[in-house]
Amino acid sequence: MSDSATKPGNGELPKPTGLSPATRQATPRQRSQALWACGGIFLVTLLLVPGAAVIWPNIPAFLPTYQTATIVAYLIISYLVLGHYRATKGIDLLCLGGGCLYASIMLLVQFLAIPGMFQPQGALLGGTQTMSWLWFLWHAGLALGILMYATCQLRPPGPALINPSYLEMLLTAVLTVVVIGSLAMVTVYHDRLPIIDQNGNYRRAITLGLSPLLQFMYFMSLLILWRAARFRSVLQVWIGVALIALLCENAITMVGGSRFSVGWYVGRCNALISATVLLTIYLREINQVYLKTVQDARILALNNAMLEVRMDQVRMDELTGLPGRSLFLELAETLRSRSQINCQAVAVLFIDLDGFKWINDNLGHKRGDAVLVEVAAALRSLLRDIDIAARVGGDEFVVCLVAPALSIKSTATAVAERIVSRVAAIGDGIGCSVGIALCQAEELEWDLALRHADEAMYQAKRQGKSRFAVYGHALLDAVA
Repeated sequence: MSDSATKPGNGELPKPTGLSPATRQATPRQRSQALWACGGIFLVTLLLVPGAAVIWPNIPAFLPTYQTATIVAYLIISYLVLGHYRATKGIDLLCLGGGCLYASIMLLVQFLAIPGMFQPQGALLGGTQTMSWLWFLWHAGLALGILMYATCQLRPPGPALINPSYLEMLLTAVLTVVVIGSLAMVTVYHDRLPIIDQNGNYRRAITLGLSPLLQFMYFMSLLILWRAARFRSVLQVWIGVALIALLCENAITMVGGSRFSVGWYVGRCNALISATVLLTIYLREINQVYLKTVQDARILALNNAMLEVRMDQVRMDELTGLPGRSLFLELAETLRSRSQINCQAVAVLFIDLDGFKWINDNLGHKRGDAVLVEVAAALRSLLRDIDIAARVGGDEFVVCLVAPALSIKSTATAVAERIVSRVAAIGDGIGCSVGIALCQAEELEWDLALRHADEAMYQAKRQGKSRFAVYGHALLDAVA
């Protein structure tokens, strides 16, 4: 199992799984697609082997196009793989990303070393053997990275033996040294390297053991991935396809034997396939993760909206459909804020039904509920759209009004008078007592205003019920 899939130990953060092709388990369909791709690559290569040594015309645009596409593909792959390593600290991904990065650097240098590409009479870098050795180096670096990735799958689950930060610095240092050494070898000391390319023929790569070494590394990577992980993840499945493409590329290139042969052209195509396979699958999987994230975000937003609706429903009085106390305070505070901007005053009316207990005791709770519904309907019909009414207790209601300071007293008392009259019209001896508290919007404290309105309501009850009273004449004079 790879390090990116290990369980966190004590004090370790859990590592994300299933969020990239490196950790997402391959589906049977993906395995089938990969198997068909391997079969297609192998079959086409095999069919072209008899004519691999046939020389084709030089296509000027082919080599720059192939080189550019392969460089870009491996650069993006290394960026994506190393980015996932930073999230998971999986050593296997660090090795794979380092191999892809090294391959892209060597491919870029090889591009600069193509004879006649940037200088009409020769190469920009190195000499006659530089391109051939760079071909071997980028293959060897990639093969080593994949082989190390595969070998990491053999390690049993558990915490890393080396601190990931130290390992990252170590690999960075090693990669830097290897890149500098490779560049020095193929540019400064190219004339001391064994000859691979003899007038366009590079079969000496076989006799020198370079090509067999690459084949051995590719084959061992396939074998280890199968032995350790059975190509479990999406990335492992398509690494298998890339390895088959690289095996076929190396084989038919050696069979072709020289530049611009059929084998050489087919080999370049297989090398490009190895890069684009990994890049395509990574981008496709990341796109699927993105789409799933968007879908999850939409579902979450919908759930939050439904939760808000349900919360509002919970804070609404089920019987009357009026807001409860907590929702009333929120709505009233919003109304107060707008009133403060417009320099208006606020009136709080506390309403308590008279004779409601007698109705419940003698006419039944069903009639009592009907009375509460009728009172709520009366409040809605008497109030403006900007006013707020709420049920805050069994037979207690609260109303919040706003008006200019000079008219708040007359507005509140007129509304209170209409409420008393309308409730009395319900019948069955029901009535109500209303207490009024007035205050400037910027000075309003809701707990204090509700307490003052409640005290005024009890004052109205003491005066004979079915009437209204205003809290504090001094306050009235100050507001009016």
